[in-house]
Amino acid sequence: MRKEFLQIAHSIKCLKTALQSEELHVVVNKMKFSADILKSAFYGRICVALLLLSFSAEQSLAQLALKSQEIWPSIDAYYRINQKFRVYGTIGGTKLDESSYTDGAIGVFVDHFTYPITSIFRPNHPDSLPGKFLWIRGGFQYSATPPSAEDPFKESMIVTEANARYYLPYKILFTWKNRFDWRLKNGEFNSRYRPKLMFEKDLHTEFLTFTATGFAEYYLNFGNSAVNRLRTQLGVEIKVLKRANYEIFWNHQFSHQPEIQEVDAFGMTLKVYLDHQEVKGFFEKKKKGKKAKK
Repeated sequence: MRKEFLQIAHSIKCLKTALQSEELHVVVNKMKFSADILKSAFYGRICVALLLLSFSAEQSLAQLALKSQEIWPSIDAYYRINQKFRVYGTIGGTKLDESSYTDGAIGVFVDHFTYPITSIFRPNHPDSLPGKFLWIRGGFQYSATPPSAEDPFKESMIVTEANARYYLPYKILFTWKNRFDWRLKNGEFNSRYRPKLMFEKDLHTEFLTFTATGFAEYYLNFGNSAVNRLRTQLGVEIKVLKRANYEIFWNHQFSHQPEIQEVDAFGMTLKVYLDHQEVKGFFEKKKKGKKAKK
């Protein structure tokens, strides 16, 4: 195993050198460096991840991140209870590039799925409930800044959401989301409606499975139209394990003067998909193994 890792590390170094010197023919040749290793799904995933982190992220993504005013890291977890219900949890934050300002958010939601339209909706995506057309979400999210922040706030928010999805030509998955936020921020109550139009396209190569994503979302604040805003986003979600994806994206907020400024944000999200039956089977197998040893 150590030998294979050393081969991967050496080849990645060569690839980076070739990219920096723009020797494209060297890149092409080096892409063949581990044909035998890449035949192993395990080593293939490791190699792809290392390649992305070492020069893809270092080149184009790093340039994009440098131009962003905000960084949005987060972790999402989806736990399927059965064919109709799942629990979704998220934790994330915001960091301003040229400021000490930071904030964080944590949320827990319950999804109810209904109206199946096909038994095979997204075979290459670890979506917990792939065969459902309509789902309803409800939950709670809490956001806050450190007490020493430049513009401190605390916000408690109840989220209600109704979503539907359809297949468009060329197997493009279209999702129409309708979200209502009922917010209590710094002791003041307000609400807003967030319609979102989202497009996803599952793609795969011999060694890599990923999803190209894009959406447009509008924030309609009831009673205070001055803070309405429009955001668009482009990203790619890469399958790194059977039940885990890693998403990187660029988000652009259009200005709405005088309250809303133009903002570019670079984000990354680790998404974990768990199934109750699989988790239950894992612990039962582990329990049986302990009994057998006794």
